[in-house]
Amino acid sequence: MKLFERARIGSMEVKNRIAMAPMGTAGLVDADFGFSRRLIDFYAARAKGGTGMIITGAAIVNTRLEGGLSHVLPRIDGLQHISRLSELCDAVHHYGAKLVLQMSAGFGRVNYLLGNPIPPISASAVPCFRDPKVTTRPLTAEEIGELTMSFAMGAAMAKAAGVDAIEIQGYGGYLIDQFQTALWNKRTDRYGGDLDGRMRFTLELIGAARSMLGAGFPIIYKFTPDHYIPGGRRLEEGLEIARRLEQAGVDALHVDGGCYEVWNRVIPSMYEVPACQIPLAEAVKMVVKLPVIAHGKLGDPAVAQRVIEEGRADFVAVGRPLLADPAWAKKVKEGRVDDIRPCIACNEVCLGKRFYLSCTVNPQAGKERDYALTPVERKKKVLVIGGGPGGLEAARTAAVRGCDVTLWEKSDRLGGKLIIAAVPDFKRDIRPLTRYLSVQVEKAGVKVELNKTATPELVRQHSADVVIIATGSRFKLPEVPGVEHGHVLNTVDLYEGKPVGDRVLVIGGGLCGCEAAAYLAQQGKQVTMIEMMRELVSAGSKTVNTILAIQALLAETKVEVMTSTKLVEITKGGAIVERNGGRQELAADTVVIATGFTPDVGLRDALEDRVPEVVTIGDCSKPRNIDNAIWEGFHAARVIE
Repeated sequence: MKLFERARIGSMEVKNRIAMAPMGTAGLVDADFGFSRRLIDFYAARAKGGTGMIITGAAIVNTRLEGGLSHVLPRIDGLQHISRLSELCDAVHHYGAKLVLQMSAGFGRVNYLLGNPIPPISASAVPCFRDPKVTTRPLTAEEIGELTMSFAMGAAMAKAAGVDAIEIQGYGGYLIDQFQTALWNKRTDRYGGDLDGRMRFTLELIGAARSMLGAGFPIIYKFTPDHYIPGGRRLEEGLEIARRLEQAGVDALHVDGGCYEVWNRVIPSMYEVPACQIPLAEAVKMVVKLPVIAHGKLGDPAVAQRVIEEGRADFVAVGRPLLADPAWAKKVKEGRVDDIRPCIACNEVCLGKRFYLSCTVNPQAGKERDYALTPVERKKKVLVIGGGPGGLEAARTAAVRGCDVTLWEKSDRLGGKLIIAAVPDFKRDIRPLTRYLSVQVEKAGVKVELNKTATPELVRQHSADVVIIATGSRFKLPEVPGVEHGHVLNTVDLYEGKPVGDRVLVIGGGLCGCEAAAYLAQQGKQVTMIEMMRELVSAGSKTVNTILAIQALLAETKVEVMTSTKLVEITKGGAIVERNGGRQELAADTVVIATGFTPDVGLRDALEDRVPEVVTIGDCSKPRNIDNAIWEGFHAARVIE
């Protein structure tokens, strides 16, 4: 398999063509922002799992000139950080992997502003991404020189620590990329103007790093050939930059796409197709002779293998799939594809819902040592009720720990709401998760009983030491007249295939409603969606990637959206809504309700006084997301004594 052939980047030989893509590691650093033991364990687990090249998240070389993100990520700006970076190198090298330190000159206009006492910087005075009313302060030529020197010193310390290569963070609209891009670089001195001027800072950084590293030390440059936004870089200029980087003496190019304005294109959502960024890498590979590292939804082993076999890239970088399963590479090599815990590209935990790097489907990511599973002290009898994601994870984890586990599922198949959630093709990434959990439960030795409805008496007769209830939730209908009409469906009805007319009104503009509307529109239905709030998928309820991605999908499918619109009544011909102080009737053949669920707590209430230990997890505690169900299932089983 060519994916596992040895390959070279400059003088560095890598045991396979698999790289761990760089990901932010805020929350996993020591108090002085050195590499913590937890972060070392995190990377070591991926090296142990067979990854050939570990590329770290950004390490900061200078914290004097800007605050924000530069003050929460790992640093390489002082001698005190070398020893722990050296420990990280050793931990990765023990498994035959190479360590590449990604180095950042800063964040500029995309930095955090809240609580940041240092004014934002950039190449020029341009609006900040997070608040366009705030304008950045242009760096002086002297400060550019300071950054260049800091970068060189950071590179020297990285080499002294034992890293095998460095990667320069020149992509995605970060500070270096702001200098390279006419949209953000309005300078009139030697660091601005034409491409020669805009590339000057980049080339000086490369030259300064090379002077400290020596001729044989590999330098990888990560860059963006196409920003995908008006006024940003287009591919033609991106390819010219690739040629110039090759002439400047870098040893490999790591190709990305997009920027913060379209962050869903940089870190693709589940709505994107696999290998969505490969065309960019392929275009770059056509104009340079350097090794090209590609990424962008390459977690399917067959897809990653094809990219290498077809010569579209020399290395594949996988990020989120290695959060989901640290042993991804090893399992691919051994042909154990069914044992790979799949990334579902949801972006909901890795990008924002936890205060440390983690994963929806893998609660152990970032806490490999703390959450390591150990055998139970005494073999206990565990009954899990409900075969959705939370119940399956609880059953698997308890069985792995040595418990005698039985799982009851009232339907004829496992998966719960994962099954209907994965019906739209744009949510295909969820389907492997259902297969994985079902297979792993069987392999762990769980006794699965389908078509088994739990009653308090049956549960009592089972005599379990621990009962884990994962019975999920029930659909919640709005309290308005007309919900009983025959043409009213909920989203479960919709995905189970009940008939839908040509004109559809979707009630509810949360993520559930947006996805239902897009699904119907893709079938050629005329779809209108109403939402009481002023915005769809309110900020804070989902990560910005998800919000941007669903907005793009709704625009693509031409769903008519009506916000600040309240449902008053469902009629036989549609619905009456209240908007802008007045009422109007919307015609529809079918009305789809997507206003949420309510917990199914009946069994919990009936059992709490009748069995020794009852634990409630997932939606039957409170309807939420997949991550809550899986995490609660994992921990319910992890803490069994």
